[in-house]
Amino acid sequence: MKMPVPMVTATHLDNSSSPVLDRKGANLYRENEVGLDDVCDQLRLLNVSTSHGAYFDRKSQTMHVFGDAMETMQILGFQNMDGDTFLHHVIIMEQYDLAIKLIEFLFDSDLLNMANFLRQTPLHLAVITRQTAIVRKLLAAGAQTNVQDHRGDTPMHIACRTGASDTLYLLTESLSSQNELEIRNYDGLKCIHLAVLNNNLDIIRILLNSGADINAGDAKSGRTVFHWAAEYGKSELLDLILLRKDVDINMQTYDGITAFEMARANGHLKIMKMFCESSKCL
Repeated sequence: MKMPVPMVTATHLDNSSSPVLDRKGANLYRENEVGLDDVCDQLRLLNVSTSHGAYFDRKSQTMHVFGDAMETMQILGFQNMDGDTFLHHVIIMEQYDLAIKLIEFLFDSDLLNMANFLRQTPLHLAVITRQTAIVRKLLAAGAQTNVQDHRGDTPMHIACRTGASDTLYLLTESLSSQNELEIRNYDGLKCIHLAVLNNNLDIIRILLNSGADINAGDAKSGRTVFHWAAEYGKSELLDLILLRKDVDINMQTYDGITAFEMARANGHLKIMKMFCESSKCL
């Protein structure tokens, strides 16, 4: 019986890959049922070759390990010059089928949360590349939502900055703690601040419905969402946040400026009127 074509997922740093794969039934340059040429090209980018690994049986839709399973797991943790593992790489290259099978194989493994040298986990990369299905699979397999990258961004920060509302919804549904909504990046910004700066009302609604603190100031200036709405004349945003009962629009920045004073300084008469008509304005 012909063996399924091996899908190589991890390798040893040696030159034995071709004989080993030949013995396992692979023909790397003629058989390409599951994109083996692409996979091998990716492995070359990782500067690795194979003597242990896994293959994907397309007919049964299962991943099989050949060689020692523990050693294969160690090999899957190999990092290239950028710190990327094979899972990082296939997500970057948007190799959907291979990424899904790798995630299933690594279920509840520390490798799911392994960071590259920019401190990005596979979940960060899936959010950056807007692969919602991969995000969902990673979360179900145990990926953590609170890991911060080299800029202090969690995957939620990235979703808020890029306006990826579907992805953000999945992330907020998978929080291990409400405190994750209040994590600041290294610019002192929470997710709600990034959503406001990008004027994305859908993202803001998701965050507020998930329990984000509407009154939170940023760490550098103390500006709240009201200050930014006032400074940039964002009346639709102000309409949204003034409806909330927990709003305190009289909060001051670190230098003592209220949102109303900021609207007046920038000549936003409509915003000033909205503040004055609000029962929350002193």
